[in-house]
Amino acid sequence: MARTRFALGLCLLATLVSPALADACADLQAAIAKAAALKGAMHREAAPILSLPQIPPHSQAACAASQTLRDHIVALTRLIDAKCLTDEQRRNLTTNLNKTLAEANSNISLFCN
Repeated sequence: MARTRFALGLCLLATLVSPALADACADLQAAIAKAAALKGAMHREAAPILSLPQIPPHSQAACAASQTLRDHIVALTRLIDAKCLTDEQRRNLTTNLNKTLAEANSNISLFCN
């Protein structure tokens, strides 16, 4: 009887924890998709300026897009959960985020002065 109660308790606990984990994983996937969209926005704003022979010292749109992406990446790193990604996926995501963060920081130093 005690084993049955224990097993039922574990099943109940699993059903309570599962939706929270599913929500966390869904939030992570949404944040990853948003980061890709923000990176595209940053590239759209920066590309025309970077193709000029003389880069202007300040560009509000490129600066804002780069800062928004950087802030989102910082928030995204807090959402990364080992239960939502495999080790390889986590490594790939971390590598890509580091590269994107470096690019955003570079654009911030170019356009936000």
